[in-house]
Amino acid sequence: MVWIVKMTGDDGVYYGTSPDTEGIRYRTAKPENAEQFESKQKAESVFYWFHQMRELQKYKLEAVEL
Repeated sequence: MVWIVKMTGDDGVYYGTSPDTEGIRYRTAKPENAEQFESKQKAESVFYWFHQMRELQKYKLEAVEL
């Protein structure tokens, strides 16, 4: 059982990716491409980093079980 970050907005549902080499996080349309966490708390701990990206601030974030 793993947890991922789900992003919901007016333009659809996306999932949070692992940070790239510069530490920037993006969205992906496929849950299987999302970064996986071992607990809900660990998934929720990265919400701050997603909201640091201006383009991702419009999304409601939640940790969901995959």
